Amino acid sequence: MQLIKRANKLFQKTNNNIFKYSFSSTKYSDLVAQDNEKEIPVHMKPYDKAKYEVPSTKIKYATGYALLDVEPMPRAKIMKICYNVLDLLKDTPAESMYRIYTEEKIKYIMKLTDEIEDIRRLEEELGHESIELFIQSLSKEIDLVDYMKDSKPWEARDEELEPFKMAKIKRKEFKHDKLVRPERPNQKFIE
Repeated sequence: MQLIKRANKLFQKTNNNIFKYSFSSTKYSDLVAQDNEKEIPVHMKPYDKAKYEVPSTKIKYATGYALLDVEPMPRAKIMKICYNVLDLLKDTPAESMYRIYTEEKIKYIMKLTDEIEDIRRLEEELGHESIELFIQSLSKEIDLVDYMKDSKPWEARDEELEPFKMAKIKRKEFKHDKLVRPERPNQKFIE
């Protein structure tokens, strides 16, 4: 229930009844601003409770995995997680490769989930044998986004790069290069 409230807060209704999603990138912002002549991408649309929260007619008896319950409405769960991940990603820099890759991946998952209603076919398209396992791995993406925001791998850290810079500097205090060895005087061995 909390996920639905959070997803609904993300939408802002502009004049002309066009929804604007607050995390939308510049790539699709022109589509939202225009009239509804073009179809709006799935990730820009509001969460449609009537469309996704429909129990599957072909429900499984079991997942085949211990301690993994059958998800009665997997499409709704996937869409809620995807909206939350996209919401969390808006705090990361738009030019970072992590954000670009993750946004594209999540948008693709949302597109597939929106288009395919049959759960078995959706499992095949997503490349997982169980939709419940996919939901578990997708929910870990939220923790990963939080971790990436804390660690900020897109920022260059000078203190970490210092040893590599020092290794590249050629020092003059050495008498010889590593490959050129000085001649040693002949030593006599004990016979």
